[in-house]
Amino acid sequence: MKMPRDLAVFRRRIVVVSAALIALCTAACMALLATPLIDADMTARRHMLEEFSNQPFDIDRTAADSEADGTSGLVVTGPDISWCRVAVDESGEAGAVECGGAAAVDRLSESVATQLVSLRDEVGSQPFSFDGRKWIGLWQPLGAQNGAVTVSNGSVAAVETAPSGIRVYTFLDVTPHGDYAASLILRCIASGAVIVLCATAVAAFATTRSLRPVMEARKRERGFVLSASHELITPLMAITSACDVLEAETAISSDVSDDLSIGDSSVGVDSLSRWLGIIREASDEMARSISDMLRSLDGGV
Repeated sequence: MKMPRDLAVFRRRIVVVSAALIALCTAACMALLATPLIDADMTARRHMLEEFSNQPFDIDRTAADSEADGTSGLVVTGPDISWCRVAVDESGEAGAVECGGAAAVDRLSESVATQLVSLRDEVGSQPFSFDGRKWIGLWQPLGAQNGAVTVSNGSVAAVETAPSGIRVYTFLDVTPHGDYAASLILRCIASGAVIVLCATAVAAFATTRSLRPVMEARKRERGFVLSASHELITPLMAITSACDVLEAETAISSDVSDDLSIGDSSVGVDSLSRWLGIIREASDEMARSISDMLRSLDGGV
């Protein structure tokens, strides 16, 4: 059954509004779901950075390892972890530097490590960009690692051994966090799009089924109006034809009376003309009503 134009427009509006509301709700739900997951991933990486910073750091051994085969004594686990540790003396010059991890992180020279330390001092605990990658870092006094303390935002919680003036900066590559966030956002967008499409299809189907009784009522109404109009037009045409005949006969009778100079007959002719006029006016009014009914069907009202 073909849907009338006004009902089709009404259905389209309902579907569009429903799709917009569903899209907004889906976006809000996805944002509420993705934001804690992204924050949790960054929090886990910060905790990992603190664990790295608490591991012992031996300047002499680190320098010897760097000159030999570049191995490090830092215990690191994880498929996407890249790190760097830098010892900085009181003058701000980088001493021992060690780097490693799963990603391809080039060995940092002392000058480049100094730039990395400077960036950490500028931004504090916030992530920063260096050499095309994202890093976070913190520092502890040399010797504090033996006490397994955690230093965040430049404050030392507890130190069991007397620290020296050398600071040990620990940096963790958090570029995979950005990749994780981007991947999660893309998955949320894809899932949201699928949800919106499915919900829109369901809304269109439900709206069509809801409007089906209206369409059937319209069909019955149209059939009734067409039938009624046909039944009214037939006697109306007969009445109109009879009026035409009577008006013609009245005109002839009036002419004959004038020719014969019959005065009394003109009164009857005038009375008949008056009643014919009333019948003609009523039939014209009925014809206009029938025309309005048929025109309303064409307009889909």
